[in-house]
Amino acid sequence: MRIKQTFDNLKQKQQTAFVAYLCAGDPSYETSLQTMINMPKLGVDIIEVGMPFSDPSGDGPIIEMASKRAIASGMTMQKTLNLVADFRKQNQTTPIVLMTYFNPLLKFGIDKAFTAIKQAGIDGILIVDLPPEEEQEIMQFLPTAQLDLIRLVAPTTSSQRAELILQNASGFVYLISLMGITGTKDADPARNIDTLQQLKKITNLPIVVGFGIKTAKQAQAFSKIGADGIVIGSAIVEKMAENNIQEINNFITEIANHINYATKISES
Repeated sequence: MRIKQTFDNLKQKQQTAFVAYLCAGDPSYETSLQTMINMPKLGVDIIEVGMPFSDPSGDGPIIEMASKRAIASGMTMQKTLNLVADFRKQNQTTPIVLMTYFNPLLKFGIDKAFTAIKQAGIDGILIVDLPPEEEQEIMQFLPTAQLDLIRLVAPTTSSQRAELILQNASGFVYLISLMGITGTKDADPARNIDTLQQLKKITNLPIVVGFGIKTAKQAQAFSKIGADGIVIGSAIVEKMAENNIQEINNFITEIANHINYATKISES
């Protein structure tokens, strides 16, 4: 599995994973594809591809607007999977996580969806609004699709609840760094130390932190407190909206350099 291999390799180097998010089809199919192809070359370890959705519950206004732009331009679930398949023609090694809500899967047809997801070359799926009490809806499809089930844990989640959420999780755990939605507040590393330590007692899976991490310095700070990975989402999406490939590339490079700054210095 590409996700496990990536984290195993990074652990050997004592490095933190850089997980970069983009909304499929925003601002265009072509720009999304070119950005995906560029990301691993610039230091991204895992790419999280967001399925455009009209009624998000976890995404803030930045990603919500990206979804609206993508949908308005004709982006669909099938085109999102086509995007990943086109990326796989260029790159067979970088893990891809599909971030979606349950409704698009239902509309597509769950059985058909997971077959298509596997064919596209996706490694993990994060379904924002699927609680553990309802996850049996998809569990039978995961082994055949060879998909990791990425689960979200909130800062308010009790240890008992976290154990339930993570009972079928694989790949990595996505720790939400703050209360609220994406892109609206700044994450505070100090407030996540205890949660990270508690989660490490519950699971052996890598713990990736996201929501509210917008700058290279923030990413570096989360790396220093022991996060196994950092997700940068809204900050990238903001730059994607400007459709300036060079500016996107510069920002991603800056984040990648800061996340593992201490390791890079020791290796140089």
